[in-house]
Amino acid sequence: MGKITELTVTKGRTLKAGDREEWLRLEYSIKALVDDENEIQAAKANIEGLIDGWLSSSMLAASPMSAAKTLEAVQNAFPPELKELISFQQNGHYVIIKPRQYLGAENFAKIAQIVWAQGGEYISCGKESHFRIPKHAKTV
Repeated sequence: MGKITELTVTKGRTLKAGDREEWLRLEYSIKALVDDENEIQAAKANIEGLIDGWLSSSMLAASPMSAAKTLEAVQNAFPPELKELISFQQNGHYVIIKPRQYLGAENFAKIAQIVWAQGGEYISCGKESHFRIPKHAKTV
C-alpha cells in the first residue's frame, strides 16, 4: 500500500420530519489532505468529531443564545470535565476556545455541540485550529 495523503470521512443521520411521514437525510462529507501518514488517525478522529458535532447540533431544540456573551458565560456553558481540556480567551468580537491537549472524537463532538448551540463555529487551521463564539448575535 502506498503512502496515504488524503482522507475522506462521510457520516449522516436520517431524521423524521416532525409528525409527518416524511424522513430527511442529513449527511456531511469532509476531505482532508494529510502531510504526515502518522497523523491519519488523529485527523480521522478530529473529522469524525466535527461531523458528529454537526449532526448532533442539528438535533438541538435550543436556538443560539441571542444575548451578548461574556467570557464567564461561555465558560459556564461547559461542564468541568470539558473545561479542563480547553482554554478560553477573548479576541475582539469572539471568545476563542482552544484545546490544551488532543481531545479525541467524543470530547471534540461534545465541545462542538456546546459551541454551535451558542452560535459559534470551528476554525480549522492546523495547530492553530480553534472554536470561536461571537460575543454578540449576528444580525441579518
